[in-house]
Amino acid sequence: MPLIQKEPIRVKIPKRAFLPCYHHLLTSEANINFLWGGRDSGKTHFIAQRLIVKCMVSEYFRCILIKKTFGSIQESQWQTIKDIIESWHLEHLFTFKVAPLSIICNVNGNRFIARGLDDPQSIKSIKDPTDAWHEEGNQETENDFITVTTTLRTNKAKVQQWFSFNPECDGDYQEFWLYKLFFKDKDPNGLYKWTINTVKGPVEFTYTSTHTTYLDNEKCSAERIAFLEQLQSISPYYYQVYVKGMWGHRENNAPFFYAYDKGKHLRTTTWNPYTETLLSFDFNRSPITAQVWQWYPALNTLRGIEAIKLNNSDIYALCDYIVRAYPYANFLVTGDATGQNSSALVQNGLHYYTVIKERLNLGNGQIKVPTKNPPLKESQVLSNAVLLHINVEIDPVRMVPLVYDLNNVKVAPDGTIEKKNRNDPAQQADQADCFRYLCDTFFKFVLRK
Repeated sequence: MPLIQKEPIRVKIPKRAFLPCYHHLLTSEANINFLWGGRDSGKTHFIAQRLIVKCMVSEYFRCILIKKTFGSIQESQWQTIKDIIESWHLEHLFTFKVAPLSIICNVNGNRFIARGLDDPQSIKSIKDPTDAWHEEGNQETENDFITVTTTLRTNKAKVQQWFSFNPECDGDYQEFWLYKLFFKDKDPNGLYKWTINTVKGPVEFTYTSTHTTYLDNEKCSAERIAFLEQLQSISPYYYQVYVKGMWGHRENNAPFFYAYDKGKHLRTTTWNPYTETLLSFDFNRSPITAQVWQWYPALNTLRGIEAIKLNNSDIYALCDYIVRAYPYANFLVTGDATGQNSSALVQNGLHYYTVIKERLNLGNGQIKVPTKNPPLKESQVLSNAVLLHINVEIDPVRMVPLVYDLNNVKVAPDGTIEKKNRNDPAQQADQADCFRYLCDTFFKFVLRK
């Protein structure tokens, strides 16, 4: 247990200790402060400095150090804070603990507490946190952000959050929750606010956006500058993100759907109730998913109407949604072959396709599911042939989950789909699977042609 200092101690940290590009944040009262941009811009270092000072001068301070995984915090935020305290020769004022991972100020009992988003319950259990530092905040999901934000509540001090990140994400950054919520149509540097009306009257919410690169860090070495500038000739994407510090589209160097072309395939579509409606299901993860298509053979055109992915749903909720959204449709159904196995029982001895048949009021001839799923290598050839030789039109608004998979699903070295990390959206591939099943059941004739 650290000894709390009884006598006040005078510590002076001169303003020149902080990089000038962040001086405006020394007095920030914003609810959230976003520090983002290129590497070697000193944003992580500054946040650690700012929070150390706040820890020492605040009457009450309890800060959560947050990263996507708990195991990575000790070597990043925790160590950065410790290094700065030692460089300021203030280590005698702090206790550094590794079990549990924390840093405690001996002067006032204020503290830093480490938590990983891989155990969200541990974040919810913290009593009266005042601050949160999200390191590599771009790796968080919107649900992660909501979990932390709703946990930060106390009557003992003003609550603040600090985000540090490089503007990198999987898929289209314009669809990324962090970009859409805080940075779309905004200048990279600024103070932004909006008013929320509550039962107790209007409340103003504010956040700052501070964009920096190595050019803002006078302490960045010549060797680091040379390394960063080399990226311009090595990878335009990484130069855009890590050097210029701007949002960019991640490159997929081994695309499963190599024939996909957003300029060719993205088209606004509408559902025609008088044309047969094709449904393709995938049951590999929760929530289960489905796609809605319509085929016009005379036009050689396949129209993607909707990619359905309902949160916290089951096969019954999914079928109910389809019935409401597509009344009186003439359905033809295919999908994941495992959905008809005994291992796919839902309840009362029913498997997925039994439920689909019942809920959608289908006849026997309206369900066309193979006995086993197509081999991935053959499926890749067929799927890309369909994209090349049929006019495939994919609605860019209602089929966003499929567009994501078409852009990001990769081929593994063994020729299969890369699916080792199910926490990575690019490796879930449920919408990719729906499209593969659709092609395998209804469009094998493309290869024969």
